Amino acid sequence: MKAFWRGLFPAAVLLALAFSVWAQAGRPFQAQHKPEASGSGMPLAGLAQTPGQAEKVYNVRDFGATGDGKTLDTAAIAKAIRAASAAGGGRVVFPSGVYLSGTFELLSNVTLDLQANAVILGSANLADYSAISDFGFAKVYGENSTGEGNLVGIIVARNAEHIAIVGQGTVDGNADIFFDFKKPHYGMDFDPQYTRQGKDFLKSMLELGDGPVETKDAGRPGTMIVFNHSRNILVRDVTFRNAPNWTFHLNHSQRAVIQGIHIVNSLLLPNNDGIDCLGCRDVHISDCDIAAGDDDFAFYGSEDVGLTNCSLISHSAGIRMENTRWGTFSDLTIHSNRGIGIFERTGTTANISFSNIAIETHLLTGHWWGKAEPIFIAVGPPGEGKAPEVRDIHFSNIFGTAEAGMVLYGDEKAWLRGITFDQVRFTIRPARNEVAQLAGGNFDFRWTAANMSRAVFKHDIPALYLRFVDSMEIHGLRVDWEANLPGYFSNGIECEDFRDLSIDRFEGRAAREDAGIAAISLLRGKGVSILNSRALPGAGIFLRTAEISGEGSFALNDLRSAKRAFSKDAGGFALYGNLMPPKQ
Repeated sequence: MKAFWRGLFPAAVLLALAFSVWAQAGRPFQAQHKPEASGSGMPLAGLAQTPGQAEKVYNVRDFGATGDGKTLDTAAIAKAIRAASAAGGGRVVFPSGVYLSGTFELLSNVTLDLQANAVILGSANLADYSAISDFGFAKVYGENSTGEGNLVGIIVARNAEHIAIVGQGTVDGNADIFFDFKKPHYGMDFDPQYTRQGKDFLKSMLELGDGPVETKDAGRPGTMIVFNHSRNILVRDVTFRNAPNWTFHLNHSQRAVIQGIHIVNSLLLPNNDGIDCLGCRDVHISDCDIAAGDDDFAFYGSEDVGLTNCSLISHSAGIRMENTRWGTFSDLTIHSNRGIGIFERTGTTANISFSNIAIETHLLTGHWWGKAEPIFIAVGPPGEGKAPEVRDIHFSNIFGTAEAGMVLYGDEKAWLRGITFDQVRFTIRPARNEVAQLAGGNFDFRWTAANMSRAVFKHDIPALYLRFVDSMEIHGLRVDWEANLPGYFSNGIECEDFRDLSIDRFEGRAAREDAGIAAISLLRGKGVSILNSRALPGAGIFLRTAEISGEGSFALNDLRSAKRAFSKDAGGFALYGNLMPPKQ
């Protein structure tokens, strides 16, 4: 027996040593990934810590901040941040209170922890904000610009890493004090002579009800929070509100996680975008709610971005995109003027997926870009350098109500390629009568238009308008029309200048039974098939074509609710298996 225990003793010692090594190895992981967090109990990412040591905490009150909402606390906040960064990193805590502040810089390895009822309030004095040039910003959009004007806002990070803003507190931009709510904000980026209303279109620009309103003569602060050329970023749980300019801007930054934040801005203010992601990679955004007058999200020059499980409200676009590749956007609700907008002038937008999105759009007065399109893609004419390109964009399970139709508009020298619709369904409803009279029945291509005649111009409104498209595929599209629509609504699908168009499982009709419109209207195209589609009750003509070649199959369609299958005849289509309208 003693021999047995003598043999077991070395094994037991080895086992104890192994357990000790394992336990010590686990401590750095726990220390790095599970520090105390504000409210959520979740780990704070991006903090530099010595293995086995607790995270260092820096209370801004210990550095002279008063939190009384009257005393300017900018210097005290900056002092706390510098101390934390100099020590290798830590958590700068804002206890309950109102911390009046101008511009301060967030440094590497520092987390701002805004505890419940803590508010960082933007100063009403413009002299408390730094110039954009102080932080290396200039005026080239997508490269070195941020917001409108020559100032930055409250929080700036540059060339920083492992930075975070977390907690149940708030950053408040104090926006209202910088605006005149009795004066409309507008500019002449259109020529009213080309609009449906002519000179009367200007009246829609001067309406104040939907905004936007003008800044006061003194100006306003810049982007409320901007991270420039930074990486390893976490923003979680906080509230950003009352931004007087862009709210949160990621510029040429990498590896960012934005989760569970709330952005609550006035819907009447111009340029108060929710989140702008310009020139970024590996940005992941989830579980947020955003309300802003301008675009809720703007993506430009970015790659590998994801947005999911968010609710959006805007008087401009819910999502605006340009020169962006490899992105997924899913499980969203959007209440806006323009739902999803893709614009291209010189870059490439490609390999983007939009799925499981509910959209409600409203036609608005005021100088907002957009005319209530739930889905909008526009390409400008090629300029110097690379031609614009939009390709391989997939829309799946997109549905809702809209006060205008979807528009996909390429350029004769830069066609849209490889766009797919899979289970898209919209009901078109009338706008407020006075708004429809002032602004309805126009296309709005500001930003991509080559000249004023194509900025805002008169055009009838189909449920889906396509022009200069190649290899467009529709797999399940339904269009319904409410009653009492303005006379400018027209075809169900209208497509001009196309190649290789495939329509499968379309259900719909034109807005009314006029002889000049149809459920599907095709002009100047080569290669088209229409399969498994159905005319809905009230349909007049189902298919109208002109200058079409390369017709494929027109098959297995149910046209019994239409008055006529074709405006003239079937042309070169191969017909089989169709249920035709009853003979009149």
